[in-house]
Amino acid sequence: MSKLLASNFIRIRCSLSFCLSLAFILAWNALMLFSTYEVMTKYDDKITLDSMLFSFLIIIGIILSVVISLFIGTDYNDGTIRNKILIGHSRQHIYMSNFITCALVGVILSVWGIIVNLAIGIPLFGTPELALKGLAIMIGDSILACIAYTSIYNMIGMLCSNKSHTVMICILSSVVLSFASIYLYSVLSQPEIVDTAVSVNGNFSVEQMPNPMYLTGIKREIYQFFMDFLPSGQCAQLANLEVLHPYRIGIYSIVIIAVTNFLGLLLFNKKDIK
Repeated sequence: MSKLLASNFIRIRCSLSFCLSLAFILAWNALMLFSTYEVMTKYDDKITLDSMLFSFLIIIGIILSVVISLFIGTDYNDGTIRNKILIGHSRQHIYMSNFITCALVGVILSVWGIIVNLAIGIPLFGTPELALKGLAIMIGDSILACIAYTSIYNMIGMLCSNKSHTVMICILSSVVLSFASIYLYSVLSQPEIVDTAVSVNGNFSVEQMPNPMYLTGIKREIYQFFMDFLPSGQCAQLANLEVLHPYRIGIYSIVIIAVTNFLGLLLFNKKDIK
């Protein structure tokens, strides 16, 4: 499998989409940091770097969907996978070498995003105020979430023989996951108590009342589970520094990685490659 990995690493290093993704994350982080710094200086506010350290995770799912789908789709489009099988490489090695390469891309992009934010953000906002242990856990969670994304996209790419279909399905999946996390976040962010205008004998007053939109009980636990389980939900929590279960979301990412690779390998071994 070492030859397969070496070949993949050369391809991804020379990939235009991978290089553009690095540039896009750099531009995105710079825009977010400088615009936030401008607001801070304009209103004489106090903003820490912590709140923007993982901001790039909001878009990482879409970026990875493009890079991974193009990388895997090109393998099918050029007949590379078929040729690898013909010269004696096992399907397991082909699948896992592609996954390892895609996982490395996820790690590089997540670490790159953090490095860029630190390099630009520290001169503007100072060093992060998060405890070192908490920061390390969140960095680990962000890396695992990105690998979970790549595991999903790699499975889609390896099971779909058409490059254009692979790109479309991966991007559509990332958009669906993003909208799902936005919906879950908006529902779970509802306050338990809201201010409500009440009229008594023609006089209006503001009273605090229970919010009917606030979820409780098993329903809230179900919503929170999906928010923790989905890679997009994990990234949304990390980007907003509102991670309720830092260890749990890391475990969920590992579960996603294991399940998608198991199913992907199982189905890829049965796939008819022409």
